[in-house]
Amino acid sequence: MEIANIKYWARDAYNLIYLDLLQFFRSKLIVISSLLTSVTMVLAFGLGADNGQPIVPIEGNYFAFILPGILAVGIMFSSTYTMGYTFIVDCQRRTIEDIVLSPLSYVGFIVSRIIGMSLKCSLQFLLVLMISMLFFNTTIESYVLLFFAFFTECITFAALGIIVASFTNEISFSSLINIIIIPLSYFGGVFFPLDNFGSFSNVVSALPLAAHIEVFRDAMAATSSTDLYFNLLLTTFYSLTSIWVAMYVFKFRIQRF
Repeated sequence: MEIANIKYWARDAYNLIYLDLLQFFRSKLIVISSLLTSVTMVLAFGLGADNGQPIVPIEGNYFAFILPGILAVGIMFSSTYTMGYTFIVDCQRRTIEDIVLSPLSYVGFIVSRIIGMSLKCSLQFLLVLMISMLFFNTTIESYVLLFFAFFTECITFAALGIIVASFTNEISFSSLINIIIIPLSYFGGVFFPLDNFGSFSNVVSALPLAAHIEVFRDAMAATSSTDLYFNLLLTTFYSLTSIWVAMYVFKFRIQRF
């Protein structure tokens, strides 16, 4: 009797595992997302740390170099996920339909959402900054540059969250977002200078996260690999373009209801 029970148990367990794997491999986004972190990390560290170049410029310390990247990555994840899931919840609760009937314009709705998201995102940004200044002797050379980088990055990645959420649901949203932002995290110059990427440095320096990190580095007097004015122009372009695309997509989404 015990052998029969074990047989039935093994059969049920096999069927459950089979169905689980079948469902996993049917979702290409989930498969790619699950593989992306490790693959992207080994590629980024292979290109950036295995070419004989120093990990951090001689005149700086590693924490001072990596802190701007920590701030920028935190903003990117917080802005994208917060805004994306907020938009999905708005759709599920039919809040979007109320916008059509209210005097609030499409632009007003997006701006209001981004302002709210930025205020929530500023909590972790200011907390990390305060800890760094109190315990690790971090200095700020330009608060104007610091908050310019913060707000333009919030706008850029909040808009990205809206755009992706417009074409996905709560299940596929995180997988698709990871496919976009995980490579940015490792190829954005967080862990080592952009110059270490060699022939790829011109490409990675034009990525939105990389440009924002370099502005943060200039604001915090850390060594930057690229020109400040170029990065200011690039971050402004990304924020304005992304918010315009997000508003267009949002309007298109509303018209489908």
